[in-house]
Amino acid sequence: MNYKNISKQSGWTFWSLMFVLGVLGFFGYVGMQLIPVYGANNNVKNAMRLSLENIDSNRITRASVIRSMDGQLYLDGSHKLLNYKTDLVIKRSRKLLFLETHYQREIPLFYNLSILVKFDNVEKVQIESSS
Repeated sequence: MNYKNISKQSGWTFWSLMFVLGVLGFFGYVGMQLIPVYGANNNVKNAMRLSLENIDSNRITRASVIRSMDGQLYLDGSHKLLNYKTDLVIKRSRKLLFLETHYQREIPLFYNLSILVKFDNVEKVQIESSS
């Protein structure tokens, strides 16, 4: 066997290294763009949870939920994320109260390439019986 060629073929070429660094750089850039979006969604989930904790579930109104959520989101710096008319849904069953948000964010990357991220959050609380 001829082992001379095997010993000469060790290591990375310049172009393979540039390709790997380019792919890692692209995914690192996309990750840096997505981290704040998911952090803002955590703020929305936290505001939903806190608004349900601080309000009497028997006397809850849409306006009180919006006021509570908007106040919390304002403190977190995420108050312009939701359009409360279209993105917020309040449902009530016999024993549970559901608070849902459905919204999407578009993150421009470069040129005409962007990422669309959809969020569907649900928080529920048990309705206290008034007997």
